[in-house]
Amino acid sequence: MATDDGSADDEQQAAARAAQRLAESAGRFARAPLRDKVAALSEIRRRLWGRGHELARLGAKRKGLSETGAGFGEELLAGAVIIQRYTRLLIGALSDVREHGAPRIEVRRAARTAQGELEVEVMPHSLSDRALFMPYSIGVRLPADVQPDELKRAQAGFYQRSDPEGRVAAVLGAGNVASIPALDVLHQAFVEGRACALKLSPVNQYLGSLFEQIFAPLVELGGLQFVYGGAQAGKALLASSHVQHVHMTGSIETHDRIVWGPPGVEQHERKEQRAPLLDKTITSELGNISPALVVPGPYSERELTDVAESVAGMLFNNAAFNCNGLKLLVVPKSLASSLLARVKRLFDEQPPRIAYYPGAIELYRRLLEQRAEAQVYAPAVQASDRLPWTLLTGLSPESNALSFRLEPFCPLLSVVEIDERDPDAFLARSVSFVNDKVWGTLSAMLFVPPALERDASVRAAVERAIAELRYGAVAVNYWPALIYGLGTPPWGGHPSATLEDAQSGIGFVHNALMLERVQKVVLRGPLRHLPKPVWYPSHRRLEQLARHLFAFESSASPLAFLRTAAFGLSA
Repeated sequence: MATDDGSADDEQQAAARAAQRLAESAGRFARAPLRDKVAALSEIRRRLWGRGHELARLGAKRKGLSETGAGFGEELLAGAVIIQRYTRLLIGALSDVREHGAPRIEVRRAARTAQGELEVEVMPHSLSDRALFMPYSIGVRLPADVQPDELKRAQAGFYQRSDPEGRVAAVLGAGNVASIPALDVLHQAFVEGRACALKLSPVNQYLGSLFEQIFAPLVELGGLQFVYGGAQAGKALLASSHVQHVHMTGSIETHDRIVWGPPGVEQHERKEQRAPLLDKTITSELGNISPALVVPGPYSERELTDVAESVAGMLFNNAAFNCNGLKLLVVPKSLASSLLARVKRLFDEQPPRIAYYPGAIELYRRLLEQRAEAQVYAPAVQASDRLPWTLLTGLSPESNALSFRLEPFCPLLSVVEIDERDPDAFLARSVSFVNDKVWGTLSAMLFVPPALERDASVRAAVERAIAELRYGAVAVNYWPALIYGLGTPPWGGHPSATLEDAQSGIGFVHNALMLERVQKVVLRGPLRHLPKPVWYPSHRRLEQLARHLFAFESSASPLAFLRTAAFGLSA
């Protein structure tokens, strides 16, 4: 692993050597027997089982969280649990490819939407899914010309090639969550068939030593090399003639700098002329101003409290440094006062966290300085390295707020009020607003009260909203982060993105069932449910639940399964 005192020249040379080594092994990796790839994944699982808690403690310490308790549980869930689940799913998928040509999906799981697309239910995908992740379902929408009895034609394209050539992908990993670079590499290697040069972000480069130990089997198979350093190391990697593809998770600014050059006149002209600097294909996940739309209706006191817990929890998680963290709340004016009063109480009760992500404090101040006509609610904070949980209220769809255009990668939530009591009218205005005026296409969600779920006209309005929302993931009553973390469904920005206007990114990752031509992923479930969602601030057993879930994902032990279920239900 590189050290912080390595020179830029040394880092560039190391990056170039890593790309060359991968070029020499990429063909061998691409054509490796599936049994060897399954064996490598199995060994990765064994190593992660032994080092996963250490990974979580290291992340918690760097983020200023407790190395025990809820802070540890949050890091374990966001890191080792997600990685371990995805490796398990990939082992099952590759075993299916070997026996059936593609991961198995029963024909009965596919149905047509009102718009003619084919929606394939991918969750729950197993008995354990059904028991642990009840009571929701996840469907993946494919184009109308895909037939239910021909799903294999829309799956596992890499594995349909009889003699695949070796290709190298440069993976630029994000710095906020440990699972992001790990899953990006696993997807590129085992779904797309590319050997990977992983450059960790300087923000989480501290994970490098552990990652090298955990993913050594993939290195030995010829599918992975590690690259360390800053911008110059990244430039050397991307400039290498041995690299054919780039996958990055980060900001739209970094994406455009890579593809089109530094911001300014030249970048603008290159976009106009469609003349990118980058001579390689690129896929990406670039963040989002993630909205939640609260459908007007009769909410009970308990249901309104649940909405407030979900709203606050989606902001609190990882100190708000999540691309899918809630950044924009769209509410009917009739509900705003009672809902926001609950959210403010939760803000007052939750201690502020260290703003560990570079630039967060400056961004927060910039957003407040240009807050248009909004009012600010922010509990007092004493420490200079922490930011308060903050609401910008009093906004409307007609406001010219910077937080509609610039992702608030900090603990700031904008609230837009719409004076509509009719669900259909509210959804029509809300969908138009977030589609046309709010930056990003990654994920969005809807809150729908139980009293309306039985109303056929409201259900139709919700279905129209799901279809019209220009996001790669749309969730009803659940945090879309579940789509990211479960590994079975694809995760990525809406396919309307282009290289010139990448929005939240191009392409989908994770996707253990290896579906292709994905249009959208839809998560559905009831507003009130058991077990209590892990992101709720009132969850009392996050550490224990995370430990038992990690044990289950690592061992498939019946005892770990029962303990996970018990702690989930008792939270």
